[in-house]
Amino acid sequence: MLLAGLVGYWGYLTYFQNETWIVKDIAFVIKDSSNAQQSEADAQRKKGGINIGCYVWGPFKEKSAAYIASKIKRIGLFEKAIMKDRFLPEMYIAYLGPFDNKEAALAFQKQFRQQGYRKARAILQGGLSFGVEIEAFSSQQEAQKFLTGPRTPKVRGVRITNRLGEPSGEVDFSFQDISDEERMKLLELWRATPRSELKNCSF
Repeated sequence: MLLAGLVGYWGYLTYFQNETWIVKDIAFVIKDSSNAQQSEADAQRKKGGINIGCYVWGPFKEKSAAYIASKIKRIGLFEKAIMKDRFLPEMYIAYLGPFDNKEAALAFQKQFRQQGYRKARAILQGGLSFGVEIEAFSSQQEAQKFLTGPRTPKVRGVRITNRLGEPSGEVDFSFQDISDEERMKLLELWRATPRSELKNCSF
């Protein structure tokens, strides 16, 4: 009788323990399933490392930025749009100036172009404003060769300096964390806007 009772009690404990592990296993599977679903959703949005919720649209001239912003507002993406200036790449330039005003810079630009320096341009904004860029080079060595070579302008004051972060006069609009529906609206707007580029932030 006692032996039968012990066997029954042992069976009850074994059953209870098994049920406990079963419950734990089910909870563990449910938790893993939730993580798997989240991972799958992330994978779908990333598309193998491509962030499909982030885009850059441009470039646009600064004077047309307000008009483009109004288009963005009409499709409901104004709150997610950030306007950013485009900057020229760092270059080493043969530079003359600065002068007192932009009229003087423009006059020297015209003079240099008449002398055959077709790329000469007046700089009207930034730290080098009201000066003239005569030629631009990707390295300091190339710029120094120009300064001491036969093509250097026969005018005093020409020097080599680096042009860093000068605004280009163009802007881009960037968009972060846009939904699939918002992305389709942006694509439609881009297709209706000639001579602009829409790039994913991952590229």
